[in-house]
Amino acid sequence: MKIKLSLIRLLVIPFIFALASCATMDTVTNAPANAGISRSFSGNYELVKDAVVTSLQILNINTKQFKEAPEGFTILFNKSISAFSWGEVGRILVSKVDENNTRVNVHSKKRHKLQITGTDEQEFADTLFQGVTKILDKRKK
Repeated sequence: MKIKLSLIRLLVIPFIFALASCATMDTVTNAPANAGISRSFSGNYELVKDAVVTSLQILNINTKQFKEAPEGFTILFNKSISAFSWGEVGRILVSKVDENNTRVNVHSKKRHKLQITGTDEQEFADTLFQGVTKILDKRKK
């Protein structure tokens, strides 16, 4: 009986720790404003913010919240579980640097720390930044 109970504990305890290490929306919401990958864009705040919102379509994500706050415009998102991923959660923060420059921070986490597949933070950032750059370049012409 003791061996059976020890075996169950041996199997259950790591599972509980694995679940406890899952990233949630709070993980990215409560992260510092400068968390993640950032890029500065030449353009006023409203123009860059609009380009970010337009670029969301290419990310294949579910937007959960849009919020204007003193630190900037925040977009919370998640990417659903798929055959290849447990999903991801993320935050995009658009903040005004000055009248002609705006910074965009992309911060995301895979839902599970042991998750090998799925979209990582660099992929989200690269895709978003490329989309924003294309939109801003078109608007300058």
